[in-house]
Amino acid sequence: MNLEQAAQQYKPVPLKALKRMVSEGLLTELLDEKDQHALQLLSRIWSDEWYVARMNMSFKSDKRALMLAFPNFGKIERYILCSYLPKEHGPRYRVSVRDVANNLRAFFHIEYPEFKIKRIRQIAYNMLRSCRGESRRLYLSLTALEHQSMENQRRKSVKYSN
Repeated sequence: MNLEQAAQQYKPVPLKALKRMVSEGLLTELLDEKDQHALQLLSRIWSDEWYVARMNMSFKSDKRALMLAFPNFGKIERYILCSYLPKEHGPRYRVSVRDVANNLRAFFHIEYPEFKIKRIRQIAYNMLRSCRGESRRLYLSLTALEHQSMENQRRKSVKYSN
């Protein structure tokens, strides 16, 4: 079975994820029985909301909100976006594109094109504008839900410990 056929059969696992699994050596290019069995399990788990919710709990609430609001962003893009979003309890300061590019070189050892950094910076600026953008509304509502959920868990844990 090839990857395109697998993407059709083992939904919701997308073709892009399958290609990455092959490039990382998790699967073979032509899927054998063992690979197909693994994909069958992955497909079953990924399509069950309970498992997905539990797996996502391992991420911090802000990261979960960003992953849901920007599903096409990878780790690097989310890092760039967070560089331009104000911290909840910290001073606000401007970050230059050059500083972000230097940080990417220092921390991730990659050269990231400045025009892409500028595009992500613009997304962050659009999110911060007063009432524009579906991404901003989605991110803010997801963040609010995450904080509310964490607050409810905290209250329950305090209630049970008393």
